[in-house]
Amino acid sequence: MTRKLLALLAAFLVAQAALADETIEDRLRACANETDDAARLACFDKAAKADVPPAPVAVEAAPRAPAEPAAAEAVPSAAPDPVAEFGKEADREDEIREISAKVVEVSKRTRGEYVVTLDNGQVWTEKNAEPYLRIKVGDTVRIKRIKMGGYRLVGRGNRATAVIRVE
Repeated sequence: MTRKLLALLAAFLVAQAALADETIEDRLRACANETDDAARLACFDKAAKADVPPAPVAVEAAPRAPAEPAAAEAVPSAAPDPVAEFGKEADREDEIREISAKVVEVSKRTRGEYVVTLDNGQVWTEKNAEPYLRIKVGDTVRIKRIKMGGYRLVGRGNRATAVIRVE
């Protein structure tokens, strides 16, 4: 009985040493070969946890001397203008859904896509040239955020095209 227990313990220790030498790639390849979905997920979870370093120990910082008030504290920061931020990649979903502005400049790219400059300083361009769209200086256009992401410029006659903001 003792020999069997020692043999089992030795086999366990050899297996642990082999696992320690395995790379994350080896463990992931082994998991990818698993046919059962639940077992494959458990295998991936186990492989990912094996490479997680221990959590850092919190070190108490030495107390700091009170800082002198900075010049920036004296000037309150102004909240960003939601219309100016409209259409930028970092704008938030819960902000305005549509803006309206006058066209101050219209040009076309080499493939015929309109480039529209608005009176608020924003510049928008069509994703694809739409032959039915007509825009001229002085027109009032609306730019709407669409549900699946992206923007639509709505011009005369409610004709719309997909646009992206370039400035």
